[in-house]
Amino acid sequence: MRSPGCCALFIVCSALAGSVAGAASSTPWPEIPSPPDAKVEWVADSMRVNGVPMRVMRFTSTEARSAVVDYYRSYWSGGYPTRPSVRVAGNQTVVGQAHGPYYMTVAVKDAPQGTSQGLISVSQVAGSKIERSPGELPLMPGAKVLQVVESNDPGRRSREVFVRNPQAPASVMSYYQAALADGGWQAVQYTDVPRNGASAGGSFAVFRRERSELQLSVAPAPGGRGSLLLADLITKDTGPQRF
Repeated sequence: MRSPGCCALFIVCSALAGSVAGAASSTPWPEIPSPPDAKVEWVADSMRVNGVPMRVMRFTSTEARSAVVDYYRSYWSGGYPTRPSVRVAGNQTVVGQAHGPYYMTVAVKDAPQGTSQGLISVSQVAGSKIERSPGELPLMPGAKVLQVVESNDPGRRSREVFVRNPQAPASVMSYYQAALADGGWQAVQYTDVPRNGASAGGSFAVFRRERSELQLSVAPAPGGRGSLLLADLITKDTGPQRF
């Protein structure tokens, strides 16, 4: 069962609440220094989260979470009209600072042996509008779109839609198997994952149509009420694109 990878961006996106306003700007994307003693790699340099253009990197650092937080709190305290925000969200600490039309965040959490890991992001909040359209994904009655993550990579485009449904996981998967078959999608994979101590269980399915592949992951929602659906539409041979 694939875990909903887009969930990690909820912490980053929550820092944008109330910040999306103003007009678009030609100001270059800001450069963010790497955390101390860290290895950094791109997650995506051209993506949108709920309609907001964003760039995201992940990192691992040999320094503790507190050291990474202190580093960015100090770095973003000089040359800005306001001090950076620092708050705890779940098991992470999020440091944020506005930079012209952009909002910069570092979300860091503890890792084994006193180290840390996290995400570095820059969001173009000015001129952007929050948008959570399911696109061509059909929705069941009562479904709510929680997050939409779009990314452009060389030769492919991905659109992840994260949905909460009031229906049970088995009902959700049955609905999509029927709806996608009616839409000309061919089922190429289906896997059931039983519930155990490390997993809530669920199901995973893959469908294909022309140049597109749709991956569905369905799992019980926390508390056992309804289910969570992650639908990832991947379109190949798209050529170079940017948001």
